[in-house]
Amino acid sequence: MIGEFVIKGNTCNVVFANRRLTITGLKSDEKCNILVKDILSVEYIECSRPSVRLYYVVPYTNKRLRMQVCDLTGNESICNCLVQEIKEDLNALTRPRRLLVFVNPKSGHKKGVKIYSSRVAPLLQLCGIHTEVIVTERAGQPKELLAECDLSLIHGIVSVGGDGMFSECVNGLLARLQSDSDIDMNDPDSEIVASKIPIGIVPAGSGNYLVNYIHGTRDLETAVLKIILGDHHMSNVVSLHQGRKLTCYASLLVEFGLIGNMMHDCEKFRWLGPSRYSVVPITTLARRKPVDVEIEYMPEEPKKSSPMTTSKYLRQVSLPANKYSARFFKQRLFSMPEDYDSDKKNDWKKLDGRVYGVDTYVVTQKEKDGSLFPRFGDHALTMWVTDKCGIGEHVDQLTKLQKAQAGYLDYDFIRTVRASRYRVRLSTASSTMDGNGERHLDKKFYINADGEAIKLDTPEFEVRLHQCSMPIYGKIDG
Repeated sequence: MIGEFVIKGNTCNVVFANRRLTITGLKSDEKCNILVKDILSVEYIECSRPSVRLYYVVPYTNKRLRMQVCDLTGNESICNCLVQEIKEDLNALTRPRRLLVFVNPKSGHKKGVKIYSSRVAPLLQLCGIHTEVIVTERAGQPKELLAECDLSLIHGIVSVGGDGMFSECVNGLLARLQSDSDIDMNDPDSEIVASKIPIGIVPAGSGNYLVNYIHGTRDLETAVLKIILGDHHMSNVVSLHQGRKLTCYASLLVEFGLIGNMMHDCEKFRWLGPSRYSVVPITTLARRKPVDVEIEYMPEEPKKSSPMTTSKYLRQVSLPANKYSARFFKQRLFSMPEDYDSDKKNDWKKLDGRVYGVDTYVVTQKEKDGSLFPRFGDHALTMWVTDKCGIGEHVDQLTKLQKAQAGYLDYDFIRTVRASRYRVRLSTASSTMDGNGERHLDKKFYINADGEAIKLDTPEFEVRLHQCSMPIYGKIDG
C-alpha cells in the first residue's frame, strides 16, 4: 500500500510492500526503512487524528538493541489498512506466543521479581506474548516442574536470574526429554535427545557470563528483545558423570581443580554480591595445591557439517510445540558416529601429571583480531590441563582467561587437546569403599559446572560432548 502520513509534523510518503515499511519526506531527506522482522507490535490509535503506532527494534551501541516508537498520523481508512497489513505479516512470522518463565527472586541483589515485573513483563505484554510465570522458592524447582508440565503448550522457556538459574532450566528440560524417550541418562554412552524448545536468559544474577557470551552484552533489554524476536541458535551441552551416574548437564563450562575450588569458596561469601568474584579467588589462588591425575580422552572426529542448524537462524514458531516441531526440527540423537565403540582401547589417548586444573569450555572460543568469540556448536571440546607453574605466570594466564583475551592457552604450563569426551581419575587421592563397592573421596574436591560448585564424590569423573542439543534464544552473527 502507499499512503500519506504526518510524522513529527512532517508530511511523509509511506510505502508498505514486501515486508518493508519505507518512509520518505523526513527532514533529514533520508529514506527510512523498517523491516517487518524488526517490528515488535503495531496498534491503531483512535483519537481526533487517527494514527498508527509502531514499536520496533533498532541497533544501539556495543551490540545492544533498543525499542523505538513511531506514530504515523493519517485518515482513518488508510491507518486501518496499514495496521491490518502489518499485523498479517507479523502473524506470519515464527515468533514465540506462549512462554514459561522462571524467576529466581534471590539472584544478584534479590531483585529478580522486580526486574521481571518492571522491565520484562511490559515488553512481553506489548507484543501479545502469553506467559506463565513461576517465582521459584527453592533450588531444583525448575527441574521438578519441567518434569510434569505439558511441553506442547509452550514455545519457549525464559530464565530470569543468573547462570545457575539458566543451568537449572537446561537440566530440567533435558532430563524431561530423556525420560520421555526412555534414555538412560546415567549411562555416559547413551545418546541424548536434542531439545526442540528454546531457552532464553534474562540477566538478573551476579555473573551473567552466559548472556554476555550469547549476545555480546549483559544488557537486559537486548536479551528480552531477542527472545521476543524469536531468533535462536543451536548450542552444545556436555554431560558430567560420576561413577557412571549423571551429575548434571552443563552448557557453558566444566572446571575441575583450582577454579572449581574458587567457585566453592565464592559461594560461601554470597553476601558480598558480585564483588566476591574479584576478592575471594585471590585467597583461593594463594592456597592452590596440585593434584595427581590420569586423563583419558577421545580425540576429536574429523570436522563434518553441522548436524543441526537453523537458517541463520530459524525463528521459533507460534504454534504448539508438538505441531511446530515437525515443521522446523527433526528429532535428532547426537552422539559419536555409528561405528563408535567406547571399549576400543586404541581410540582413547592418555595424559597424566601433577596439575592445578582440568578445564573445558562447552562454548569454545575462536580467536579473531586479538579477541575471543564464542562458538556454540563446535564439533569438539577444547580441554586444557594446567601443570605446575609459578604463581605470577598463573595469575597472568587467569587474567587473560577472565578478560576473554586471545592467547590465554599460549603458555608452556598449559597442555591442550581437542576431544569429544574425556575421563579424569585422581590417581593418588585417598578414598573409602562403601557397602555397594563404590569408592568415595576422603578429601573435598570441586567441579565448577556453569557457575555451580559441585562436590566430587568419586575418584573419577567423565565429561561428554553432545553437539547442538539445546536451542538458545539469540541470533549469532557471522
